[in-house]
Amino acid sequence: MSGALTPTVAATPTTTETATNLLSLMAALNGQATDYTQGSQIRTVAETIGAVTEMQGVAGQARALQAFLYGALSLFGITPATAIAATGTVTFATSLPVSGAPNAPQAIAIPANTLMQTAGGIKFRTLSDAILASGTSSLITGIAAVAPGALGNVAPGDITGTPLTSIGYPLYVTNTTATAGGADAGTQSSALALFATKISSLGLASPVAVANAAIGVVATGTGEIVRYASNYEPWLAAGSGAGSGTAGFTLYVDNGTGGASASLLTAVRNFITGSANAGQSGYRPAGVPWTVAAVTPVYASAVVSGTLYPGLLATGSVAPAVTSGITAYFNSIGISPAAAYQPQIAAQAADAGVGAFQSLTVSLYYSGSSTPVPVVSGAVGTRVILAGLSVSIGVGT
Repeated sequence: MSGALTPTVAATPTTTETATNLLSLMAALNGQATDYTQGSQIRTVAETIGAVTEMQGVAGQARALQAFLYGALSLFGITPATAIAATGTVTFATSLPVSGAPNAPQAIAIPANTLMQTAGGIKFRTLSDAILASGTSSLITGIAAVAPGALGNVAPGDITGTPLTSIGYPLYVTNTTATAGGADAGTQSSALALFATKISSLGLASPVAVANAAIGVVATGTGEIVRYASNYEPWLAAGSGAGSGTAGFTLYVDNGTGGASASLLTAVRNFITGSANAGQSGYRPAGVPWTVAAVTPVYASAVVSGTLYPGLLATGSVAPAVTSGITAYFNSIGISPAAAYQPQIAAQAADAGVGAFQSLTVSLYYSGSSTPVPVVSGAVGTRVILAGLSVSIGVGT
């Protein structure tokens, strides 16, 4: 026998052939072809097969899109950021207030990992061994939040009282400055946002491209990451009298808590400049003066009180929703000229109650002030940070 065998492959059945087969199946099972009225055998079988096919198609398309997205993220080296613990300093003293505390009659050892907490139960630990010397009344030492995340960013004075760990002598502890740097773990959404900023950074050294390039830069050894960035060009504001008219720009960066460490600023400066020796491309325009600076925080606080119509919603579900909505609103505020507005905060609170509020009062303040204001804002290079939030929800009559 000469020649090669040619395999025969069955053709995909047409829509008409598929319908004919279904009709034949129904006729064989029922003795007669049924119609397509609701509840008939042929309609039920057809809808079942169609539903399965549709679900398989949707699932296949979703997997294809996920593969495309994760491939793109991998190409640019983007992964969801890990959670970072907040850090700061705390003062150990023989009494509170620290001013006027008596001197210790002996040297007092304060071991590393000595625990303390806020009134809300957020725990911190000391970072190294320390000794309060005999004849002194206080000692400042470094601390870090036990649990990583943004909850560890607490305001001055939130850590007050006695240590949780016994240290053999009655000491008191307080933080005179805020803890900072704590950040929640990244999500798929945040990774996608980083991808979007990476694409936006490929913009021929434009101001927007430079700012987007800075987002996601990580400080060596600490994991501190740039979460907000904005460029300010003083010559653009010169005509209004607000600028200097000097060419160049200042790149303001924020680690998410209203600041940035010196190591993070160095990492941003190196990344934006680039390195020919390391084969790393830069992002800044050649020959244009520029500098990088940490954003300055403007702290705000909000107070929410309200009552719900009886029987509509449980207060236990509304209060967390109010907190979550307002926190998300503040997290969405970028570097100035953005600001926090009382009406928008009130809208977040009202939305959390989904129409169940009988009464609702929302007040916005600059932190440390008792005078409500319609807006909290700052000068160039600032970002509004939510430093305090009080939510009280009850049930009306």
